[in-house]
Amino acid sequence: MNRRTFLASCAAGVGSVALTGGAQGQQASRKGPFADVPLKMSLPIGWFKGSTDERLEQIAAWGFPAYEWLNPEGDLDALRSKADSLGLELSCIVGVGAIRPGQMMDPKRHDAMVKQFRERVELAHKLGCKRLIGLTGNERRDVSREEQTEYVIRCLKRVAPIAEDENVTIVVEALNPLVDHRGYFLTRTDQTMEILKEVDSPNVKMCFDIYHQQITEGNVIRNISRNIDRIGHFHVADNPGRKEPGTGELNYTNIFKAIAKTDYDGFVAMECGQTRGPEGSLKAVLECFD
Repeated sequence: MNRRTFLASCAAGVGSVALTGGAQGQQASRKGPFADVPLKMSLPIGWFKGSTDERLEQIAAWGFPAYEWLNPEGDLDALRSKADSLGLELSCIVGVGAIRPGQMMDPKRHDAMVKQFRERVELAHKLGCKRLIGLTGNERRDVSREEQTEYVIRCLKRVAPIAEDENVTIVVEALNPLVDHRGYFLTRTDQTMEILKEVDSPNVKMCFDIYHQQITEGNVIRNISRNIDRIGHFHVADNPGRKEPGTGELNYTNIFKAIAKTDYDGFVAMECGQTRGPEGSLKAVLECFD
């Protein structure tokens, strides 16, 4: 059964499939339409309504191999058990830093950054997650950008050995300063790559947020293709609006194709809102793979 044929039946049957668990749930996750796409897609838990269990069941029913929850909460043992029963991996959580002043740009906070990262690694292990977001924080006005860059490198060099020892990857995220995060320090792909080269750890890579990079610099496919070896996670949203692919100016058919042509084996997470409800918006995303 091809994806188009299955999608018609999946939309009608997702409710009943989503209410199953255990081996049946794992089978549903393998048979859903997103199990047939060439990338390992991940969906935010907030895309569906209901309890945590019901949301995970619906994600699995659509064939996703993973869910994204950057700041998971609640009964974490129950969350891990339910996700495992459905064959779902937690694709990424917040690991170190935040979107606010100080953070990695302040050497006096580096001890706190290390402590924060160790705590988040414990959470990642508890939930079976291998990727943790790194956020530099906002830029400073009292020192040069070169000095701030050195502070970021220094901080990442302190947490990199922890990531290596614990077998997790820090994915440092650049954010756009024009629309969503004015004053944020790390904004460009080339800037990120310079930092990663200095840190020089296989466990410190970039979270390439396609929405943010389109706003900041464009040139999305070329930047992805040239730097894929240092990209450890993707976030997906269209621009403008930060909704699902197909609602803005980005050609996600070509972007997904470009990623699939590389040897990238990580997750591509849908960090975006929706305009047509879960079912309609997921159908639109699938169209990008046709």
